[in-house]
Amino acid sequence: MKWYQLDEKEVFKRFQTSEEGLSEAQAKKHLETYGPNTIAEKKETNRLQIFIRQFTSPLIYILLIAALVTFLLQSYTDTGVILTVVVFNAIIGFIQEFKAEESMRALKQLMVPKAKVLRENREKEISSGNSSRGISFS
Repeated sequence: MKWYQLDEKEVFKRFQTSEEGLSEAQAKKHLETYGPNTIAEKKETNRLQIFIRQFTSPLIYILLIAALVTFLLQSYTDTGVILTVVVFNAIIGFIQEFKAEESMRALKQLMVPKAKVLRENREKEISSGNSSRGISFS
């Protein structure tokens, strides 16, 4: 559904509200019915998944194939160099991605999203985790 295409009266009707906003009782009912107005958190990735993800690049596939070919040609020095580069790349990628994920988690904990809502014809600012779907107006 394209909510932005609905006219104002249709939005009020669908969300059982009006220009004055919801009453506290209605807001509580919406919260119980629809749940909090929060974005679903994705499951945390563990360290092993981050490390394995470093080997999912087409360039890495090409290097691994090249390592296999050099091994079959009995050019063990080249095989060793290629595999060393692949492992070194994976370690650096892992460290960077792990630090980035840790930084994102820390930033999320610092950030408390707020929502402006209309309650009984008064504008109010609440934590977005406490608002319910369909009643917050920015």
